[in-house]
Amino acid sequence: MTEVLPRITEILRWSQLGPAAFADEIGVARAVISHILSARNKASLEVVQKILSRFTEVSPQWLLLGQGEMLKELDRDSLQIKQEYDHVSPVGGALEVAQEVDNIQKVESPKATPSTLVQEPQRHLVKVILLYSDGKYESYNPS
Repeated sequence: MTEVLPRITEILRWSQLGPAAFADEIGVARAVISHILSARNKASLEVVQKILSRFTEVSPQWLLLGQGEMLKELDRDSLQIKQEYDHVSPVGGALEVAQEVDNIQKVESPKATPSTLVQEPQRHLVKVILLYSDGKYESYNPS
């Protein structure tokens, strides 16, 4: 089997994740990925399986053997959806997607006449609560 390390590094670059976030994403200890990337240890079958389970678009043959392209062929519908949302950046992406969906709904909804418009009350932020994994929390109230 050829060395898998350069291909794992390529997946890290492609996924735009750091080593710690990548380890969290695939469900392994951060030290496991650190040791693989530093060439201290080789990637185990379990790590390879977890990568392929999480990143289903990655070709197993490419990851294991270095043959073919990194990404599997996408079906036509998946490719179209991917192309439509390629402009959405990872940072703030959720907001952009929500705005895009809202724009689509506006286009698809029938024209409303002034008599059918319903005035919704304006919403405002009341409280933000941050929950931590150790059971602690913080609460913020806007001024």
